Amino acid sequence: MRTPRIDFPGARHHVMNRGARRQAVFVDDDTRNLFLQTLAELPARFGVRVHGYALMPNHYHLMLESVRGELSRAMRHLGGEFSRRLNVASGWDGPVFRGRFRNRIVGTDVYWRHLLLYVHLNPVRAGLTDIDTAAWTSHRAYVERDKCPAWLTVDEQLALFGGPATYSEALCAAYEGNVKPPAGFDPKKLWAPESTGAVAMPKIDGPRTNLAESFAALCAITGLAPNELTATRYGRKGNPAKWFAAWWLSRQCGVPHGAIGAILGASHTVISQRVARVEAQWRQDPTMRVWVADLRGLPVR
Repeated sequence: MRTPRIDFPGARHHVMNRGARRQAVFVDDDTRNLFLQTLAELPARFGVRVHGYALMPNHYHLMLESVRGELSRAMRHLGGEFSRRLNVASGWDGPVFRGRFRNRIVGTDVYWRHLLLYVHLNPVRAGLTDIDTAAWTSHRAYVERDKCPAWLTVDEQLALFGGPATYSEALCAAYEGNVKPPAGFDPKKLWAPESTGAVAMPKIDGPRTNLAESFAALCAITGLAPNELTATRYGRKGNPAKWFAAWWLSRQCGVPHGAIGAILGASHTVISQRVARVEAQWRQDPTMRVWVADLRGLPVR
């Protein structure tokens, strides 16, 4: 039985898939263009923002933001439509990709920022191209060597880097091995089963709040955007809303602490500690008491 993927409005994902039987898929420019044309349909149809991509001969990497929490629908369209169009164009028959796509949810700006460097350096480190001439990644749009297509969002990542020049410097530093990856970033484990982002929802006592509804409500009630809610610090006193969110997702949604850590950008141990602390203290915190009262008005399943 397939377990549900973690997704919610505003979630950021590293998405990838390989060709069936590990065979090459992107064998020529026509095939690559066909994939990008299909990818370009996702923002308007599914509210999925594309922040970065890299096409390798037998796999792809995508950086997607699920604005409406519709990642699975968007990826079904991308995989299904591209496969259908490619089969028609090439006279092929059968699946193009190797089963379900893989995804890793991204909870912090630090990870998101580093991921862009990793994605853009993929074909460079494979010896397929060099940094300046990489044609089948989003890199050239980030350094303004190519016109940025309307379906590609680059301004938010550039703001994290401080502009195209600073981004370019960081990319070169990462290629030379002078950039330390953030905690939890391990390229060797990206294709491992545990990195799919899927979570088995355990049985818990009482009604369980829908995860997507709960996360959207947390943002609305605390007044924070999704990226602010998952930020390590928000203001001088830190981000109490983040740990309140961890407690709520654990106690009311039944999400495992490891999965909450993937959403909020913290370790399993930190999540466990913070959940226990909020459990003990929320009644003494006037703000959290209001949040609890509001959240208990959510529909349940």
